[in-house]
Amino acid sequence: VQLQDRSERLYRLGDPQERTGKLAGSKPDPSARMGLSEEEKLKISKELVDLQIETNRMKEQYETENFELKNMILALENRVRELELCSQRVTGERDALQERLQALETSRKELADEYIILKSNYLALGRELDQEV
Repeated sequence: VQLQDRSERLYRLGDPQERTGKLAGSKPDPSARMGLSEEEKLKISKELVDLQIETNRMKEQYETENFELKNMILALENRVRELELCSQRVTGERDALQERLQALETSRKELADEYIILKSNYLALGRELDQEV
């Protein structure tokens, strides 16, 4: 979004080379241009240099922001991959724990059944002992 805003601002400002062309083309004929005073020539040269400096500054800013955005995108893509891997790992662990829980539930039921059988046998043996005594 920031890049788009800056791009629109740059577009509204116009191309610096185009602006320098307007400066050079604004004079009606070469003889009139030669008649410019030294001061006017210096002003035009200064404006041209200022425009070139501004153009270079804008290019550098654009390249810096572009680089930062690409780095941010790469970092976010890496983070997404890490989260996907973590999600897969957690899903695998969850599935393994569910299987283990089912095995433990089955084992608990078997032990409960065995306990009931053993208790019944114990009570039956206790009654037999009481009868023999």
